Order: sequence, then C-alpha cells, then structure tokens
Amino acid sequence: MIDEKEFYLRFDQVLPGTSFAVDGFEVDVYFERLSMSGLEEMHRYSIDERLYEYFEFAPFETIQETKAYLEKLLKRMSNENGERSSMYWFVRRKTDGYLIGTAGLTNLNWARSSIEWGYGIDPERWGQGYIMQIQEILKQYIFEVLQLNRLHGMTMAENGRTISSVLLSGMQHEGTLRQFFCKNGIFHDAWQYGMLSQDYFSAKKTTRLRSRYTLGDVIAVVSSVLEEEVDEESAMCNAFSWDSLSHMAIMVAISEKMGISLSPAETMCATSVKAIAEMIVKKTDKRIDAITLKSAV
Repeated sequence: MIDEKEFYLRFDQVLPGTSFAVDGFEVDVYFERLSMSGLEEMHRYSIDERLYEYFEFAPFETIQETKAYLEKLLKRMSNENGERSSMYWFVRRKTDGYLIGTAGLTNLNWARSSIEWGYGIDPERWGQGYIMQIQEILKQYIFEVLQLNRLHGMTMAENGRTISSVLLSGMQHEGTLRQFFCKNGIFHDAWQYGMLSQDYFSAKKTTRLRSRYTLGDVIAVVSSVLEEEVDEESAMCNAFSWDSLSHMAIMVAISEKMGISLSPAETMCATSVKAIAEMIVKKTDKRIDAITLKSAV
C-alpha cells in the first residue's frame, strides 16, 4: 500500500486507463478530467429519459440544468482540507473523441482504504461494451494504481442491467438497504455490492478447470436465461430475447452453474452458443463433447 502523500498525488494527477493492460482485452475509450469544456456534449445525452430510470432525479431539460450539475461535480472535486474525496472524468471514444459518458470515484475513506464508484453513459451507446471497459479500467486504477483495499457501489434493486453487469465484473452482493431510495414519492430498496483487493487479484490469476461439459450443457444454461428454445446456432444476432442485458445474465449463469468465469474480452466475444462453448474449451483441460444437430439426427 502506498503512503498517503503518494496516494493523493496519484488520485489528483493520474488518469484511469493510463497504464491499462489486461491480456486479451482491448479498450477503445479513454478518460479525460471533467471540465466545463464538455458541457454541450454532456447535455446531448443528459436529456435522454432512459438515463434516469434508476436515478432519483428527473431528466435535465435545459443546458442550464446540465451546467448546474456539472458545476456541482467540479465543486466536489475541489480539495477539502487539502485532501480530495471525489474525482470525475469524461469517457471518450479513442477513434474520434466522441463523449460516451462520465465516470467517478466518490466517498473516499483513506483510513478504511475504500472508495465508491459510479458511471453513466449515453443510452445510444448502451449494449456496445463500453460499460465493461469502464469497469475494468476503474478496477485496475483503484486496486493497482491507487492500491486501495475496497471498492463498493449501490443501485436500485430493480436495476437488473446494472446488477448483471457488476456481478459479471466480479462484484459480490453485500446486502439490501430497505426503502433507501425515493423517486417520485415511491421508495425503492438499494442493492449494495463490493469488491476487495484480494478478490481483484485472485480473479486475475488464470485457473485451469478440469470439469467436462457438453454443448448441451451450454444450450441448457442459455435457454434457462432466455426462456426460449435455443440450439447450437443460436446467437445474439438471431435470438429474439438475447440482448445486452440478457447477455450479461447468461455470463453470470455460466459462472454460477459451471464455475467458469469469462474475462471481459471473452464475454464481449461470446455472443453465440458456439462461441461460449469455444471459450469454455479454452479454459478447460478437456474439450467439450462435440454434440451437434447433425450427430443427433
């Protein structure tokens, strides 16, 4: 663990993703320190109602509202007693600098070596793998650059998309706060989750599994999540209910039922029954039995 002075120096000056390197995982986004220069770009997606489904506040209607919110975040980033407790960044696409969204680390507790994360992206860019990239960049930044011990977050208990994505990223459910949120006069439970440094580094170690699974096992797992008939040709592009949300649920089910965790890079590629099976083959010492429709006839 680095000393306090070095920690705050890194927190203030080092951008997440600067030294990002994960085998087999490519990122096409970069982080940029939050500033008023991105106001108009941020406002573009800040008026989209989809972004606020699980937020307690209403969508912004005017650029003045977006400006006030941005100013609030910038104020939070200002040093308090010489120690910064929050940091926010714009997340941009590498190819053209397009503003995808924002990410932030808040509620820093140096004594407890813990921090909370949050992020939000343009709904037009949902389902394109950007959330997973943001999560991986932040995890490496928190545990390797800042060398903190604990990362945590929370969301409304009804937010299945976020819950699936954080479970897939290796987070653990740590409890439920009853009626914690209040939106439009209606109370909602808060779903808490977290990750420890030891969880993060343990997950980075490559483990070779020795279980034997058939293609039929993969089909059964995918079918149970999608609740529709699935065969070996089923894929995200042709299965009606296989969208970005259900895809994350499938990956979680594969991990829970088969004890096989796919990396972010593998998850992004495993968009068909065959692709999932191939990924499992690569992670096991024994190949999956080749059960095909042809052999079944």
